[in-house]
Amino acid sequence: MRIIFVPQYPTPNRYQEWWFWKFPEEFRAAGLEVIVLGKDYAERMAIRRGNKENFSPINDAIEFESRQLAEYCTMQFRPDDMLFLADLSFPGIFCGGLYHYRPKKMYAFCHATSLNKLDIFESVRSSKWPVESAHASLFDKIFVGSKYHARKLLWKNVVVTSLPGPDHIKRGTSETKIFDIVSASRPGKQKVDFELEESVAHKFGPIIRKNTETSEEYYKFLGKSKVLLITSHEDTFGYQIVDAINNNCIPIARYDLSYPELLPASHLYRDKEELFGLLDRALWGLLPLPKLKCKDAMNNFYNKIIKEMTEVDYPF
Repeated sequence: MRIIFVPQYPTPNRYQEWWFWKFPEEFRAAGLEVIVLGKDYAERMAIRRGNKENFSPINDAIEFESRQLAEYCTMQFRPDDMLFLADLSFPGIFCGGLYHYRPKKMYAFCHATSLNKLDIFESVRSSKWPVESAHASLFDKIFVGSKYHARKLLWKNVVVTSLPGPDHIKRGTSETKIFDIVSASRPGKQKVDFELEESVAHKFGPIIRKNTETSEEYYKFLGKSKVLLITSHEDTFGYQIVDAINNNCIPIARYDLSYPELLPASHLYRDKEELFGLLDRALWGLLPLPKLKCKDAMNNFYNKIIKEMTEVDYPF
C-alpha cells in the first residue's frame, strides 16, 4: 500500500510542524510506502510563523499548497494508493483539485471548522461551511479529535480518534512554581471569557499570560505555574489541558465543549461559584494533578487511523 501524504505548510511551533514528519514516520513504521507532497519544496522555503490572526503566512502557505497541487497532478496512481490530507480545517486550493483527479481511497484529519463559535473566519462562515462540507464528502473517512467535534459536524463519515501528544518535545515538569494562575489562550473573544477572568483576577490576583517564541519556553512557563485556567467559548480538543498535565500544572476548565472527554469532573466548573471553589482548593494544594482521561486514545492515535485506512491491525 502507498500513502500520498498531503501535509499543511509546516508552521513553526504548531502542530503543522511536527505532523509534517510524524505522520510519515508512523506510516512507514507500519510498513507503508509514503510520498510526502511538497517535502522537497518545503526544504527550500524559509518556513515562517504568521501572526495572531493567521498562524501561517498566507502567501507562503498558498505558494506551498500550489507546489503540492502541481506535484500531485503529475502523479500516476496505483491501485493500492490512498491519499491522506493532514488537516481539512482550512480547505484551500488543493481540495478543489480532488474533485477532478483522485485515487479510489481518500482520508483526512479535521482539526476544526467554521462551525467554531466566534471563529476568526466568522465573517465568511456562510460561504466557508458549505465548501468545507463539500470537500469532506470526497473522503472515505474524516478523523476528528473529540466526540464534541463529531456531534457538531454531523458528517456521516466521521471517526473520533482523539489527538496524539507531541512526545518528541522535552517537558519542563521540574520547574519551581512562581505563578499562581496563568492562561495560555489567545486573548480573543473565542478563547477567553473576559468578564469571568476579571472576576477571578479581582478575587485571586492577576492571571498571567506570557508570549513564548518556542514550544520549550511554553512548556517551561506551564511548569512554573500552579493552575492553568481555561475559559474558552470554543475548543475542538483541548491541547492546553494535555500540555498542563504533562508539565505538572493543574488545568481547570468549563464543564462543556470537549473538556469532559479529557478531564475528570473534579477539575471542571459550571459557574463562577464552582470555579472559585476549584481555584481556592488548587492554590491551597488541595486539588491534585488530574489524570488525563483520553491518554489511551492519544497513545493509540496513529494505530487507529492506520487500521481504519488499511483494515489491518497495526503494527504489521
